[in-house]
Amino acid sequence: MPLNPGLMKITLMLILQLFFAGLSLAQKPDQGREPGKLLIQLKATSDKAGMDNLINVFSSCGLSAERLLSKRMHIWKFSFDEQATDAVDLLKKVRQHPSVSLAQFNHKVQEREIIPDDPSFVNEWALKNTGQMNGTPGADIMATYAWDISTSGITVNGDTIVVAMVDGGVDLGHSDLKLWKNRLEIPFNGSDDDENGFIDDYNGWNAYMNSGNMQQSDHGTHVAGIATAIGNNNTGVTGVAYNTYLMPVAGSSTDEAVVIIAYDYVYEMRKRYNETNGEAGAFIVVSNSSFGIDAGNPANYPLWGAMYDSLGAVGILNVASTANRGWDVDINGDIPTAMTNESIVAVTNTTNTDILNTQAGWGLNSIDLGAPGTSIYSTRQGDTYGYKSGTSMSSPFVSGSIALMYAAANQATLQQYDANPSLVASKFKRYLIATVDSLDALEGKSVSGGRLNLFNALQMVQNPPFVTSDPPEVTLVMEPNTTDTVTILLTSHNTEINPYTAVIPDSVHWVYAEVPGGLLVGSNAGTLKTIFNTSGLSLGSHRTTITIKDYFLNDLIINLEAKVEEDVHTRLTIPSEAALKTKPNPFASMTTITVVLEQASDISLTAYDMNGRQVAGIFNGFLSAGAHELMWNPKVTPGVYLIKLVYNEAVKVMKVVRK
Repeated sequence: MPLNPGLMKITLMLILQLFFAGLSLAQKPDQGREPGKLLIQLKATSDKAGMDNLINVFSSCGLSAERLLSKRMHIWKFSFDEQATDAVDLLKKVRQHPSVSLAQFNHKVQEREIIPDDPSFVNEWALKNTGQMNGTPGADIMATYAWDISTSGITVNGDTIVVAMVDGGVDLGHSDLKLWKNRLEIPFNGSDDDENGFIDDYNGWNAYMNSGNMQQSDHGTHVAGIATAIGNNNTGVTGVAYNTYLMPVAGSSTDEAVVIIAYDYVYEMRKRYNETNGEAGAFIVVSNSSFGIDAGNPANYPLWGAMYDSLGAVGILNVASTANRGWDVDINGDIPTAMTNESIVAVTNTTNTDILNTQAGWGLNSIDLGAPGTSIYSTRQGDTYGYKSGTSMSSPFVSGSIALMYAAANQATLQQYDANPSLVASKFKRYLIATVDSLDALEGKSVSGGRLNLFNALQMVQNPPFVTSDPPEVTLVMEPNTTDTVTILLTSHNTEINPYTAVIPDSVHWVYAEVPGGLLVGSNAGTLKTIFNTSGLSLGSHRTTITIKDYFLNDLIINLEAKVEEDVHTRLTIPSEAALKTKPNPFASMTTITVVLEQASDISLTAYDMNGRQVAGIFNGFLSAGAHELMWNPKVTPGVYLIKLVYNEAVKVMKVVRK
């Protein structure tokens, strides 16, 4: 059948377009290449002799291996003398070498950023400091770079993220605020339609009046805009989490009873969200308070502290601004920032030159980090805008950042959050502290010693820190009444500094850690010496574990075994590292599946019965390198099942037993 002439013409045009586009790209010079550097992937069959031959062949131009980039993929970074050869010609010849699979120039990578179109964004030095208002360029939270990672107000699981703003009230009519509404409540009908215990709470809650009638506050409106003012709407200013909803709660009172009512509303709405699987309530991940009591002693406010504990238990971090007093709150006290509850993030005020505001409090043990708080431009009451200063302005930068951390989190992290919300909330607090920009002004005056860096925090959320061990397990064959030492190498990934402790059950006396803790720095392996002593042990196998607990609340469990046998030479058996583990196994209702990846990969995790029929798709998506915990709560009958992991064209299968 002959082709339609019109179709032939279109096909020819497409072929010509592709040809000339390819020709144009081929003729375009290699932009941004690093002089004197090549990236080379060697063939899997290439041994050391192949590498040596490659270097010898191109010795005249000084080709040398500089660094192994990927052990599994055989990728190396090489250097060469740019003056001794034509770089393009060298690359062409290297590609033809029999030991080489792929080769290219190394390139400089440009950071990307998002600049909102809001007309007053130029006034927001805290988001991007170019030196305006006599500031120091770069003395900002790197928001524009962070937004290239995420600007979403929704998690990858579809949860709509909410920031609860406990303050004096908010201008509900401000055109630049994205305000949360309780869609299950009919406004102003005098009834508790959603049966949450609060009548007419369509716009939030007014704890002063115990009513759904929200009052306005210039202070609260300003704070709200810093955290969540709508961005890229060609209007006014940009908030940190500019696509995120803000829940107004009026309750920044001098009366502690009113404060408790305000926080109780936040707690109730998140608790209902958890209990109804999102059918009611709100997915509140952070509360913000820009108020407090100067010189307050936490011992006198146990209920306030208990409220924070309850909020943390359902997954809410509580950001609080410290006193506008130039004093040490560790000594003078403060409510709430002198409290050391796990779910509190205490913030002080930094300027556009990255110094501590002279009127802001500090505390090595109490204040977690600094954030911009001096001459901050934001929304004001009456649908206007203006400047304010104080620690009140610092806390919403952190609150908005926490909201974006949940927007950037992957499915595995959010799955862990669903199963254990307080754990992930605490991890995120540590991510904030670990990723600050260090400042001399805050060294020794705060836990972190630095100022908020949102870009770094989001990067850590996407690549969480974890610890690996070499060997991953230890089996030692020993004679009775002997002692031996095994050195375990511990490596921390995705963070520069990671303190840890090593814990062995108190009931175990035949093995101990020489030093039960330490500090892991960079990618350098730390040594953990374990002492095995078989004195008094019976013949046979003795098992226990050593748990590495790191700063980021990760638990690495290393299985230890001593096999006591007569007339043997001590020998160490090192099993290969498993990519797939489950605990407990057998399990009654739920098991935790640990997936360990040497490199980032798209994975699928599927469960099958013993007849090969699929019974559950557990996870399907992208995971970063490292250890990931996935919860499986199957609706299957008791029996034996197979868990299949597919990753990087490899397959791992293990058996699990449902009791």
